Amino acid sequence: MSALNPITSFATGLALRWRKPLLVALLTLLFVVLVLGPASPLARTLFVAHIGLFMIWQPFVRTDQRIALPILVMMLAVVAIVAVGLNTWLLMIWITLLAGVVGGKVFLYEARWSKLFYLLALFWLVAALLLLSLPEAVPQFVNTESVVIVIGRLVAPVVLVLMLILVLPEESESDGQPEVVDFVYSVILVLLLAVLVLGSLTIMLLAGHHYAEAVLETLLGIGVALLILGTVWNPHLGMAGLGTVFSRYLLSVGMPVEQWLHALADLAQRQDDPDEFLAEAARDMVRRLPWVTGVEWRTDAATGSCGKLKGRCSEFSFDSLVVRIHTRYPLSPSLAWHFNLLAQLMSEFQADKVRARRLKRLSYIEAIHETGARLTHDVKNLLQSLRALCSATEVEADGVSPQFAALLRRQLPAITERLGQTLDKLQVPRLEGNENVPVPLWWENLQARFALADIDFSVSGSIPETARVPGALFDLVAENLIANALDKRAGDLTLRIGVALRANDGVSVEVADNGAAIAPHMAADLFRGPVPSETGMGIGLYQAARLLQNSGFEMSLASNEPGRVCFRLAPAIR
Repeated sequence: MSALNPITSFATGLALRWRKPLLVALLTLLFVVLVLGPASPLARTLFVAHIGLFMIWQPFVRTDQRIALPILVMMLAVVAIVAVGLNTWLLMIWITLLAGVVGGKVFLYEARWSKLFYLLALFWLVAALLLLSLPEAVPQFVNTESVVIVIGRLVAPVVLVLMLILVLPEESESDGQPEVVDFVYSVILVLLLAVLVLGSLTIMLLAGHHYAEAVLETLLGIGVALLILGTVWNPHLGMAGLGTVFSRYLLSVGMPVEQWLHALADLAQRQDDPDEFLAEAARDMVRRLPWVTGVEWRTDAATGSCGKLKGRCSEFSFDSLVVRIHTRYPLSPSLAWHFNLLAQLMSEFQADKVRARRLKRLSYIEAIHETGARLTHDVKNLLQSLRALCSATEVEADGVSPQFAALLRRQLPAITERLGQTLDKLQVPRLEGNENVPVPLWWENLQARFALADIDFSVSGSIPETARVPGALFDLVAENLIANALDKRAGDLTLRIGVALRANDGVSVEVADNGAAIAPHMAADLFRGPVPSETGMGIGLYQAARLLQNSGFEMSLASNEPGRVCFRLAPAIR
Protein backbone atom coordinates (compact mmCIF):
# COMPACT_ATOMS: atom_id res chain seq x y z
CA MET A 1 0.00 0.00 0.00
CA SER A 2 2.84 2.39 0.81
CA ALA A 3 4.35 1.80 -2.63
CA LEU A 4 1.23 3.19 -4.22
CA ASN A 5 1.29 6.42 -2.22
CA PRO A 6 3.84 8.22 -4.47
CA ILE A 7 1.91 7.13 -7.57
CA THR A 8 -1.36 8.36 -6.03
CA SER A 9 0.20 11.67 -5.07
CA PHE A 10 1.64 12.10 -8.56
CA ALA A 11 -1.71 11.32 -10.21
CA THR A 12 -3.52 13.72 -7.88
CA GLY A 13 -1.11 16.56 -8.63
CA LEU A 14 -1.31 15.83 -12.35
CA ALA A 15 -5.13 15.98 -12.29
CA LEU A 16 -5.10 19.28 -10.40
CA ARG A 17 -2.60 20.91 -12.74
CA TRP A 18 -4.22 19.63 -15.96
CA ARG A 19 -7.90 20.30 -15.31
CA LYS A 20 -8.47 22.30 -18.48
CA PRO A 21 -6.48 20.00 -20.81
CA LEU A 22 -8.40 17.03 -19.37
CA LEU A 23 -11.68 18.75 -20.21
CA VAL A 24 -10.48 19.45 -23.76
CA ALA A 25 -9.39 15.81 -24.11
CA LEU A 26 -12.67 14.31 -22.94
CA LEU A 27 -14.65 16.69 -25.19
CA THR A 28 -12.44 15.67 -28.10
CA LEU A 29 -13.14 11.98 -27.44
CA LEU A 30 -16.86 12.77 -27.24
CA PHE A 31 -16.65 14.55 -30.60
CA VAL A 32 -15.01 11.51 -32.16
CA VAL A 33 -17.73 9.26 -30.68
CA LEU A 34 -20.43 11.51 -32.18
CA VAL A 35 -18.74 11.53 -35.61
CA LEU A 36 -18.24 7.74 -35.69
CA GLY A 37 -21.71 7.03 -34.36
CA PRO A 38 -22.68 5.06 -31.21
CA ALA A 39 -23.06 1.82 -33.18
CA SER A 40 -19.35 1.70 -34.03
CA PRO A 41 -17.24 -0.61 -31.77
CA LEU A 42 -14.41 1.94 -31.87
CA ALA A 43 -16.83 4.67 -30.76
CA ARG A 44 -17.97 2.58 -27.80
CA THR A 45 -14.36 1.93 -26.80
CA LEU A 46 -13.54 5.63 -27.04
CA PHE A 47 -16.66 6.40 -24.98
CA VAL A 48 -15.33 4.19 -22.17
CA ALA A 49 -12.05 6.14 -22.33
CA HIS A 50 -14.10 9.34 -22.33
CA ILE A 51 -15.83 8.25 -19.11
CA GLY A 52 -12.46 7.43 -17.57
CA LEU A 53 -11.19 10.94 -18.33
CA PHE A 54 -14.40 12.34 -16.85
CA MET A 55 -13.80 10.38 -13.62
CA ILE A 56 -10.36 11.97 -13.35
CA TRP A 57 -11.67 15.45 -14.17
CA GLN A 58 -15.00 15.31 -12.23
CA PRO A 59 -15.44 18.10 -9.64
CA PHE A 60 -17.55 16.17 -7.12
CA VAL A 61 -15.05 13.90 -5.34
CA ARG A 62 -11.46 14.84 -4.52
CA THR A 63 -8.99 12.98 -6.68
CA ASP A 64 -6.81 12.01 -3.70
CA GLN A 65 -9.61 10.03 -2.05
CA ARG A 66 -9.82 6.27 -2.37
CA ILE A 67 -12.98 4.70 -3.83
CA ALA A 68 -14.52 1.86 -1.87
CA LEU A 69 -14.65 -1.51 -3.63
CA PRO A 70 -18.49 -1.75 -3.81
CA ILE A 71 -18.71 1.70 -5.40
CA LEU A 72 -15.94 0.82 -7.84
CA VAL A 73 -17.76 -2.39 -8.87
CA MET A 74 -20.99 -0.46 -9.35
CA MET A 75 -19.24 2.14 -11.51
CA LEU A 76 -17.66 -0.53 -13.68
CA ALA A 77 -21.04 -2.22 -14.10
CA VAL A 78 -22.69 1.04 -15.17
CA VAL A 79 -19.87 1.76 -17.63
CA ALA A 80 -20.17 -1.73 -19.11
CA ILE A 81 -23.95 -1.42 -19.52
CA VAL A 82 -23.63 2.02 -21.13
CA ALA A 83 -20.87 0.84 -23.46
CA VAL A 84 -22.88 -2.18 -24.60
CA GLY A 85 -26.20 -0.39 -24.95
CA LEU A 86 -24.85 2.96 -26.15
CA ASN A 87 -27.16 4.81 -28.52
CA THR A 88 -27.95 8.33 -29.62
CA TRP A 89 -30.52 8.99 -26.90
CA LEU A 90 -28.08 7.96 -24.15
CA LEU A 91 -25.52 10.29 -25.72
CA MET A 92 -28.05 13.13 -25.64
CA ILE A 93 -28.79 12.53 -21.96
CA TRP A 94 -25.07 12.33 -21.18
CA ILE A 95 -24.30 15.55 -23.07
CA THR A 96 -27.14 17.34 -21.26
CA LEU A 97 -25.86 16.21 -17.85
CA LEU A 98 -22.28 17.13 -18.77
CA ALA A 99 -23.47 20.58 -19.91
CA GLY A 100 -25.15 21.01 -16.52
CA VAL A 101 -21.90 20.16 -14.71
CA VAL A 102 -19.83 22.56 -16.82
CA GLY A 103 -22.51 25.28 -16.64
CA GLY A 104 -22.55 25.01 -12.85
CA LYS A 105 -18.86 25.99 -12.84
CA VAL A 106 -19.02 28.98 -15.18
CA PHE A 107 -20.35 31.55 -12.70
CA LEU A 108 -17.95 30.52 -9.93
CA TYR A 109 -14.89 31.99 -11.65
CA GLU A 110 -14.02 35.67 -11.62
CA ALA A 111 -10.89 35.46 -13.76
CA ARG A 112 -11.64 36.40 -17.37
CA TRP A 113 -9.78 33.54 -19.11
CA SER A 114 -11.18 30.80 -16.87
CA LYS A 115 -14.75 32.02 -17.33
CA LEU A 116 -14.27 32.27 -21.11
CA PHE A 117 -12.80 28.77 -21.20
CA TYR A 118 -15.79 27.19 -19.48
CA LEU A 119 -18.23 29.30 -21.50
CA LEU A 120 -16.67 27.87 -24.66
CA ALA A 121 -16.96 24.36 -23.20
CA LEU A 122 -20.63 24.99 -22.46
CA PHE A 123 -21.16 26.37 -25.97
CA TRP A 124 -19.48 23.29 -27.47
CA LEU A 125 -21.74 20.92 -25.50
CA VAL A 126 -24.91 22.79 -26.50
CA ALA A 127 -23.78 22.84 -30.13
CA ALA A 128 -22.95 19.12 -30.00
CA LEU A 129 -26.40 18.43 -28.56
CA LEU A 130 -28.31 20.45 -31.16
CA LEU A 131 -26.12 20.00 -34.26
CA LEU A 132 -24.70 16.50 -33.85
CA SER A 133 -26.62 14.36 -31.40
CA LEU A 134 -30.27 15.41 -31.77
CA PRO A 135 -30.33 15.18 -35.63
CA GLU A 136 -28.89 11.66 -35.39
CA ALA A 137 -31.63 10.72 -32.88
CA VAL A 138 -34.50 11.75 -35.18
CA PRO A 139 -33.36 10.96 -38.74
CA GLN A 140 -36.99 10.88 -39.86
CA PHE A 141 -37.18 14.65 -39.29
CA VAL A 142 -33.60 15.71 -40.05
CA ASN A 143 -31.52 14.50 -42.97
CA THR A 144 -28.25 13.17 -41.59
CA GLU A 145 -26.45 14.75 -44.52
CA SER A 146 -28.06 18.15 -43.98
CA VAL A 147 -26.21 21.39 -43.52
CA VAL A 148 -26.94 21.30 -39.76
CA ILE A 149 -24.71 18.32 -39.14
CA VAL A 150 -22.06 19.69 -41.50
CA ILE A 151 -21.97 22.95 -39.56
CA GLY A 152 -21.73 21.01 -36.32
CA ARG A 153 -18.78 18.98 -37.53
CA LEU A 154 -17.01 22.17 -38.67
CA VAL A 155 -17.76 24.30 -35.59
CA ALA A 156 -16.89 21.70 -32.94
CA PRO A 157 -13.16 21.38 -33.85
CA VAL A 158 -12.80 25.18 -34.04
CA VAL A 159 -14.22 25.58 -30.52
CA LEU A 160 -11.92 22.84 -29.22
CA VAL A 161 -8.90 24.62 -30.72
CA LEU A 162 -9.98 27.90 -29.06
CA MET A 163 -10.33 26.09 -25.73
CA LEU A 164 -6.86 24.60 -26.16
CA ILE A 165 -5.46 28.09 -26.76
CA LEU A 166 -7.15 29.36 -23.57
CA VAL A 167 -5.40 26.61 -21.58
CA LEU A 168 -2.10 28.45 -22.01
CA PRO A 169 -2.75 31.56 -19.75
CA GLU A 170 -1.59 30.75 -16.21
CA GLU A 171 -4.20 31.69 -13.61
CA SER A 172 -3.82 30.86 -9.96
CA GLU A 173 -7.56 30.97 -9.43
CA SER A 174 -8.33 27.89 -11.47
CA ASP A 175 -5.24 26.00 -10.38
CA GLY A 176 -5.31 26.69 -6.66
CA GLN A 177 -9.00 26.43 -5.81
CA PRO A 178 -10.87 23.16 -5.39
CA GLU A 179 -13.48 22.22 -7.97
CA VAL A 180 -16.98 23.43 -7.05
CA VAL A 181 -20.28 23.10 -8.92
CA ASP A 182 -23.35 25.26 -8.28
CA PHE A 183 -26.11 22.67 -8.03
CA VAL A 184 -28.97 25.12 -8.67
CA TYR A 185 -27.38 26.50 -11.84
CA SER A 186 -26.70 22.97 -13.05
CA VAL A 187 -30.30 21.84 -12.53
CA ILE A 188 -31.70 24.97 -14.21
CA LEU A 189 -29.39 24.49 -17.20
CA VAL A 190 -30.30 20.81 -17.56
CA LEU A 191 -34.01 21.67 -17.44
CA LEU A 192 -33.58 24.42 -20.05
CA LEU A 193 -31.75 22.07 -22.40
CA ALA A 194 -34.44 19.42 -21.88
CA VAL A 195 -37.14 21.98 -22.70
CA LEU A 196 -35.17 23.06 -25.77
CA VAL A 197 -34.83 19.51 -27.10
CA LEU A 198 -38.35 18.38 -26.31
CA GLY A 199 -39.85 21.66 -27.53
CA SER A 200 -38.02 21.41 -30.83
CA LEU A 201 -39.23 17.84 -31.33
CA THR A 202 -42.78 18.84 -30.42
CA ILE A 203 -42.83 21.73 -32.91
CA MET A 204 -41.44 19.49 -35.71
CA LEU A 205 -43.98 16.76 -34.92
CA LEU A 206 -47.09 18.91 -34.49
CA ALA A 207 -46.41 21.92 -36.71
CA GLY A 208 -44.32 20.15 -39.34
CA HIS A 209 -41.61 22.81 -39.31
CA HIS A 210 -38.04 22.18 -40.31
CA TYR A 211 -35.46 21.37 -37.64
CA ALA A 212 -33.67 24.73 -37.74
CA GLU A 213 -36.98 26.61 -37.57
CA ALA A 214 -38.16 24.47 -34.66
CA VAL A 215 -34.95 25.08 -32.71
CA LEU A 216 -35.11 28.84 -33.31
CA GLU A 217 -38.79 29.00 -32.37
CA THR A 218 -38.12 27.04 -29.18
CA LEU A 219 -35.19 29.32 -28.32
CA LEU A 220 -37.43 32.33 -28.91
CA GLY A 221 -40.13 30.89 -26.65
CA ILE A 222 -37.62 30.13 -23.88
CA GLY A 223 -36.19 33.64 -24.21
CA VAL A 224 -39.63 35.27 -23.91
CA ALA A 225 -40.47 33.09 -20.91
CA LEU A 226 -37.19 34.03 -19.18
CA LEU A 227 -37.81 37.71 -19.96
CA ILE A 228 -41.26 37.57 -18.36
CA LEU A 229 -39.89 35.66 -15.37
CA GLY A 230 -37.11 38.21 -14.92
CA THR A 231 -39.66 41.04 -15.09
CA VAL A 232 -41.93 39.62 -12.37
CA TRP A 233 -39.03 38.31 -10.29
CA ASN A 234 -37.76 41.69 -9.05
CA PRO A 235 -39.93 44.12 -7.02
CA HIS A 236 -41.34 47.00 -9.09
CA LEU A 237 -44.49 49.14 -9.44
CA GLY A 238 -45.58 48.31 -5.90
CA MET A 239 -45.28 44.52 -6.41
CA ALA A 240 -43.21 42.42 -4.04
CA GLY A 241 -41.95 40.23 -6.87
CA LEU A 242 -41.60 36.45 -7.11
CA GLY A 243 -38.04 36.69 -5.77
CA THR A 244 -39.35 37.97 -2.45
CA VAL A 245 -41.95 35.21 -2.27
CA PHE A 246 -39.36 32.59 -3.14
CA SER A 247 -36.91 33.91 -0.54
CA ARG A 248 -39.65 33.94 2.07
CA TYR A 249 -40.49 30.35 1.22
CA LEU A 250 -36.86 29.28 1.49
CA LEU A 251 -36.53 30.96 4.87
CA SER A 252 -39.70 29.39 6.21
CA VAL A 253 -39.13 26.01 4.54
CA GLY A 254 -42.87 25.48 4.36
CA MET A 255 -43.26 25.79 8.16
CA PRO A 256 -45.27 28.49 10.02
CA VAL A 257 -42.13 29.78 11.66
CA GLU A 258 -43.31 33.38 11.45
CA GLN A 259 -46.41 32.60 13.53
CA TRP A 260 -44.30 30.84 16.13
CA LEU A 261 -41.90 33.80 16.29
CA HIS A 262 -44.82 36.18 16.89
CA ALA A 263 -46.11 33.86 19.62
CA LEU A 264 -42.62 33.66 21.13
CA ALA A 265 -42.26 37.46 21.22
CA ASP A 266 -45.69 37.81 22.80
CA LEU A 267 -44.83 35.13 25.35
CA ALA A 268 -41.60 36.95 26.23
CA GLN A 269 -43.69 40.01 27.10
CA ARG A 270 -46.21 38.09 29.20
CA GLN A 271 -44.12 35.52 31.05
CA ASP A 272 -41.41 36.58 33.51
CA ASP A 273 -40.50 33.19 34.95
CA PRO A 274 -37.74 31.58 32.78
CA ASP A 275 -38.84 27.99 33.46
CA GLU A 276 -42.48 28.69 32.63
CA PHE A 277 -41.35 30.60 29.55
CA LEU A 278 -39.41 27.57 28.26
CA ALA A 279 -42.36 25.26 28.95
CA GLU A 280 -44.86 27.44 27.07
CA ALA A 281 -42.44 28.09 24.19
CA ALA A 282 -41.88 24.33 23.79
CA ARG A 283 -45.64 23.67 23.80
CA ASP A 284 -46.14 26.34 21.14
CA MET A 285 -43.38 24.76 19.02
CA VAL A 286 -45.04 21.35 19.16
CA ARG A 287 -48.46 22.83 18.38
CA ARG A 288 -47.46 25.20 15.56
CA LEU A 289 -44.59 23.42 13.74
CA PRO A 290 -45.90 20.35 11.90
CA TRP A 291 -42.63 18.42 11.80
CA VAL A 292 -42.01 18.63 15.55
CA THR A 293 -43.36 15.77 17.68
CA GLY A 294 -41.78 16.66 21.03
CA VAL A 295 -39.33 18.98 22.75
CA GLU A 296 -37.05 18.43 25.73
CA TRP A 297 -35.08 21.13 27.53
CA ARG A 298 -32.59 21.22 30.37
CA THR A 299 -31.11 24.15 32.29
CA ASP A 300 -29.00 24.43 35.41
CA ALA A 301 -32.15 24.84 37.51
CA ALA A 302 -34.87 22.75 35.82
CA THR A 303 -35.73 20.20 33.16
CA GLY A 304 -38.91 19.49 31.24
CA SER A 305 -40.50 18.04 28.13
CA CYS A 306 -43.70 18.16 26.11
CA GLY A 307 -45.20 16.27 23.20
CA LYS A 308 -44.24 12.78 22.09
CA LEU A 309 -40.51 12.12 22.44
CA LYS A 310 -40.16 9.90 19.40
CA GLY A 311 -38.65 10.17 15.95
CA ARG A 312 -35.34 11.75 15.08
CA CYS A 313 -33.75 13.79 17.88
CA SER A 314 -31.63 16.89 17.22
CA GLU A 315 -29.80 18.55 20.12
CA PHE A 316 -28.95 22.26 20.31
CA SER A 317 -26.89 23.75 23.15
CA PHE A 318 -26.54 27.41 24.06
CA ASP A 319 -24.76 28.33 27.30
CA SER A 320 -26.72 26.64 30.12
CA LEU A 321 -29.71 25.65 27.95
CA VAL A 322 -29.89 22.32 26.09
CA VAL A 323 -32.86 21.79 23.76
CA ARG A 324 -33.66 18.44 22.13
CA ILE A 325 -36.18 18.66 19.29
CA HIS A 326 -37.82 15.42 18.12
CA THR A 327 -39.03 15.40 14.50
CA ARG A 328 -40.84 12.89 12.33
CA TYR A 329 -38.11 12.87 9.68
CA PRO A 330 -34.35 13.51 9.63
CA LEU A 331 -33.52 17.21 9.36
CA SER A 332 -31.90 18.46 6.18
CA PRO A 333 -29.08 21.01 6.57
CA SER A 334 -31.47 23.94 5.93
CA LEU A 335 -34.03 22.63 8.43
CA ALA A 336 -31.29 21.99 10.99
CA TRP A 337 -30.17 25.61 10.54
CA HIS A 338 -33.75 26.86 11.07
CA PHE A 339 -34.28 24.77 14.18
CA ASN A 340 -30.91 25.89 15.49
CA LEU A 341 -32.09 29.49 15.07
CA LEU A 342 -35.35 28.76 16.88
CA ALA A 343 -33.53 27.11 19.78
CA GLN A 344 -31.12 30.04 19.95
CA LEU A 345 -34.01 32.49 20.19
CA MET A 346 -35.47 30.46 23.05
CA SER A 347 -32.08 30.52 24.75
CA GLU A 348 -31.70 34.30 24.39
CA PHE A 349 -35.16 35.03 25.78
CA GLN A 350 -34.65 32.55 28.63
CA ALA A 351 -31.29 34.13 29.48
CA ASP A 352 -32.96 37.54 29.58
CA LYS A 353 -35.57 36.19 32.00
CA VAL A 354 -32.84 34.74 34.22
CA ARG A 355 -30.94 38.03 34.21
CA ALA A 356 -34.13 39.98 35.00
CA ARG A 357 -34.88 37.70 37.94
CA ARG A 358 -31.32 38.04 39.19
CA LEU A 359 -31.52 41.83 38.93
CA LYS A 360 -34.81 41.79 40.80
CA ARG A 361 -33.23 39.80 43.62
CA LEU A 362 -30.27 42.15 43.69
CA SER A 363 -32.66 45.10 43.94
CA TYR A 364 -34.29 43.43 46.95
CA ILE A 365 -30.89 42.89 48.51
CA GLU A 366 -29.95 46.49 47.79
CA ALA A 367 -33.17 47.74 49.40
CA ILE A 368 -32.52 45.62 52.48
CA HIS A 369 -28.92 46.83 52.61
CA GLU A 370 -29.90 50.48 52.31
CA THR A 371 -32.59 50.11 54.97
CA GLY A 372 -30.18 48.40 57.32
CA ALA A 373 -27.50 51.00 56.70
CA ARG A 374 -29.92 53.85 57.38
CA LEU A 375 -31.26 52.25 60.57
CA THR A 376 -27.71 51.51 61.68
CA HIS A 377 -26.96 55.21 61.60
CA ASP A 378 -30.20 55.95 63.48
CA VAL A 379 -29.18 53.50 66.21
CA LYS A 380 -25.68 54.95 66.19
CA ASN A 381 -27.07 58.45 66.75
CA LEU A 382 -29.30 57.19 69.58
CA LEU A 383 -26.29 55.52 71.13
CA GLN A 384 -24.43 58.83 70.91
CA SER A 385 -27.23 60.55 72.85
CA LEU A 386 -27.25 57.80 75.47
CA ARG A 387 -23.49 58.12 75.90
CA ALA A 388 -23.92 61.84 76.45
CA LEU A 389 -26.47 61.14 79.21
CA CYS A 390 -24.13 58.59 80.76
CA SER A 391 -21.33 61.15 80.80
CA ALA A 392 -23.66 63.64 82.50
CA THR A 393 -24.60 60.99 85.08
CA GLU A 394 -20.94 60.54 86.02
CA VAL A 395 -20.63 64.31 86.58
CA GLU A 396 -23.68 64.25 88.90
CA ALA A 397 -22.15 61.71 91.24
CA ASP A 398 -22.96 63.67 94.48
CA GLY A 399 -26.63 64.22 93.63
CA VAL A 400 -29.11 65.06 90.98
CA SER A 401 -29.17 68.76 90.17
CA PRO A 402 -32.31 70.47 88.82
CA GLN A 403 -30.51 71.09 85.50
CA PHE A 404 -29.69 67.39 85.11
CA ALA A 405 -33.26 66.38 85.96
CA ALA A 406 -34.58 68.81 83.36
CA LEU A 407 -32.13 67.35 80.80
CA LEU A 408 -33.39 63.83 81.54
CA ARG A 409 -37.02 64.94 81.24
CA ARG A 410 -36.27 66.39 77.82
CA GLN A 411 -33.98 63.71 76.41
CA LEU A 412 -35.42 60.39 77.60
CA PRO A 413 -38.86 60.84 76.00
CA ALA A 414 -37.18 62.06 72.78
CA ILE A 415 -34.83 59.06 72.70
CA THR A 416 -37.74 56.69 73.44
CA GLU A 417 -39.79 58.20 70.59
CA ARG A 418 -36.92 58.01 68.11
CA LEU A 419 -36.18 54.42 69.10
CA GLY A 420 -39.83 53.56 68.43
CA GLN A 421 -39.61 55.26 65.03
CA THR A 422 -36.49 53.26 64.22
CA LEU A 423 -38.27 50.00 65.06
CA ASP A 424 -41.22 51.04 62.88
CA LYS A 425 -38.84 51.72 59.99
CA LEU A 426 -37.32 48.28 60.49
CA GLN A 427 -40.73 46.67 60.07
CA VAL A 428 -41.82 48.99 57.22
CA PRO A 429 -38.68 50.36 55.56
CA ARG A 430 -39.55 53.94 54.70
CA LEU A 431 -38.60 57.43 55.76
CA GLU A 432 -41.38 59.73 56.92
CA GLY A 433 -39.74 62.80 55.43
CA ASN A 434 -42.95 64.65 54.65
CA GLU A 435 -43.75 65.47 58.30
CA ASN A 436 -42.69 69.09 58.55
CA VAL A 437 -41.85 70.63 61.94
CA PRO A 438 -41.17 74.27 62.90
CA VAL A 439 -37.54 75.23 62.41
CA PRO A 440 -37.09 76.72 65.94
CA LEU A 441 -38.45 73.53 67.53
CA TRP A 442 -36.21 71.30 65.38
CA TRP A 443 -33.18 73.47 66.14
CA GLU A 444 -33.89 73.40 69.89
CA ASN A 445 -34.22 69.62 69.92
CA LEU A 446 -30.97 69.22 67.97
CA GLN A 447 -29.08 71.40 70.45
CA ALA A 448 -30.58 69.47 73.37
CA ARG A 449 -29.46 66.09 71.95
CA PHE A 450 -25.86 67.29 71.60
CA ALA A 451 -25.77 69.65 74.60
CA LEU A 452 -22.94 67.69 76.24
CA ALA A 453 -20.90 67.08 73.04
CA ASP A 454 -18.95 70.37 73.18
CA ILE A 455 -20.31 71.67 69.84
CA ASP A 456 -20.61 75.34 68.93
CA PHE A 457 -24.19 76.06 67.77
CA SER A 458 -24.92 79.36 66.03
CA VAL A 459 -27.76 81.02 64.14
CA SER A 460 -27.28 83.42 61.22
CA GLY A 461 -30.20 85.54 60.13
CA SER A 462 -33.73 85.78 61.39
CA ILE A 463 -35.63 82.51 61.50
CA PRO A 464 -39.40 83.03 61.06
CA GLU A 465 -41.62 81.26 63.57
CA THR A 466 -43.66 79.82 60.69
CA ALA A 467 -40.67 78.30 58.84
CA ARG A 468 -40.91 74.51 58.65
CA VAL A 469 -38.56 71.72 57.49
CA PRO A 470 -38.93 67.89 57.14
CA GLY A 471 -37.91 66.90 60.64
CA ALA A 472 -36.94 63.23 60.09
CA LEU A 473 -34.90 64.10 57.01
CA PHE A 474 -33.04 66.99 58.70
CA ASP A 475 -32.45 64.85 61.80
CA LEU A 476 -30.93 62.07 59.69
CA VAL A 477 -28.60 64.37 57.75
CA ALA A 478 -27.55 66.58 60.65
CA GLU A 479 -26.94 63.67 63.02
CA ASN A 480 -24.87 61.85 60.36
CA LEU A 481 -22.72 64.92 59.79
CA ILE A 482 -22.28 65.58 63.52
CA ALA A 483 -21.53 61.89 64.21
CA ASN A 484 -18.84 61.90 61.51
CA ALA A 485 -17.30 65.04 63.01
CA LEU A 486 -17.30 63.47 66.50
CA ASP A 487 -15.62 60.35 65.10
CA LYS A 488 -13.02 62.64 63.55
CA ARG A 489 -12.51 64.35 66.92
CA ALA A 490 -11.72 60.96 68.51
CA GLY A 491 -8.42 61.05 66.62
CA ASP A 492 -7.75 64.72 67.37
CA LEU A 493 -8.97 65.98 70.75
CA THR A 494 -8.30 69.61 69.80
CA LEU A 495 -10.80 69.51 66.95
CA ARG A 496 -13.53 72.15 67.08
CA ILE A 497 -17.00 71.41 65.67
CA GLY A 498 -19.51 74.05 64.71
CA VAL A 499 -23.15 73.73 63.62
CA ALA A 500 -24.76 76.80 62.05
CA LEU A 501 -28.39 77.44 61.12
CA ARG A 502 -28.71 79.98 58.34
CA ALA A 503 -31.79 81.69 56.95
CA ASN A 504 -30.45 83.69 54.01
CA ASP A 505 -32.21 82.04 51.01
CA GLY A 506 -34.27 79.41 52.75
CA VAL A 507 -33.27 77.37 55.77
CA SER A 508 -29.85 75.70 55.56
CA VAL A 509 -27.63 73.87 58.03
CA GLU A 510 -23.84 73.77 58.02
CA VAL A 511 -21.61 71.39 59.99
CA ALA A 512 -17.94 72.40 59.98
CA ASP A 513 -14.71 71.47 61.74
CA ASN A 514 -11.14 72.77 61.75
CA GLY A 515 -9.50 69.43 61.05
CA ALA A 516 -7.65 67.98 58.05
CA ALA A 517 -9.17 68.15 54.61
CA ILE A 518 -10.78 65.13 52.98
CA ALA A 519 -8.64 63.44 50.32
CA PRO A 520 -9.63 64.62 46.80
CA HIS A 521 -10.39 61.11 45.48
CA MET A 522 -12.69 60.48 48.45
CA ALA A 523 -14.34 63.90 48.21
CA ALA A 524 -15.25 63.25 44.55
CA ASP A 525 -17.22 60.10 45.49
CA LEU A 526 -18.74 61.21 48.78
CA PHE A 527 -22.37 61.37 47.67
CA ARG A 528 -22.23 58.92 44.75
CA GLY A 529 -21.46 55.72 46.63
CA PRO A 530 -19.95 54.22 49.77
CA VAL A 531 -16.48 55.64 50.44
CA PRO A 532 -14.01 53.76 52.71
CA SER A 533 -12.85 55.87 55.64
CA GLU A 534 -10.86 55.39 58.82
CA THR A 535 -14.02 54.79 60.88
CA GLY A 536 -16.18 52.87 58.41
CA MET A 537 -17.34 52.56 54.82
CA GLY A 538 -18.73 56.11 54.56
CA ILE A 539 -22.17 54.80 53.60
CA GLY A 540 -24.10 57.26 55.78
CA LEU A 541 -23.50 60.25 53.54
CA TYR A 542 -24.40 58.16 50.49
CA GLN A 543 -27.71 57.05 52.04
CA ALA A 544 -28.52 60.61 53.13
CA ALA A 545 -27.81 61.95 49.64
CA ARG A 546 -30.13 59.33 48.09
CA LEU A 547 -32.95 60.25 50.44
CA LEU A 548 -32.53 63.93 49.58
CA GLN A 549 -32.95 63.38 45.83
CA ASN A 550 -36.69 64.13 45.68
CA SER A 551 -37.05 66.19 48.85
CA GLY A 552 -36.20 69.64 47.50
CA PHE A 553 -32.94 69.77 49.49
CA GLU A 554 -29.39 68.78 48.66
CA MET A 555 -26.19 68.12 50.58
CA SER A 556 -22.81 69.37 49.43
CA LEU A 557 -19.22 69.76 50.55
CA ALA A 558 -19.14 73.55 50.80
CA SER A 559 -15.49 73.76 51.86
CA ASN A 560 -12.64 71.24 51.92
CA GLU A 561 -9.49 72.95 53.07
CA PRO A 562 -7.14 72.25 55.97
CA GLY A 563 -8.72 73.98 58.99
CA ARG A 564 -12.09 74.40 57.28
CA VAL A 565 -14.13 71.32 56.28
CA CYS A 566 -17.78 72.25 55.92
CA PHE A 567 -20.85 70.26 54.84
CA ARG A 568 -24.03 72.10 53.90
CA LEU A 569 -27.67 71.03 53.79
CA ALA A 570 -29.61 73.60 51.79
CA PRO A 571 -32.55 73.93 49.39
CA ALA A 572 -31.77 72.40 46.00
CA ILE A 573 -30.93 74.81 43.18
CA ARG A 574 -33.06 74.02 40.12
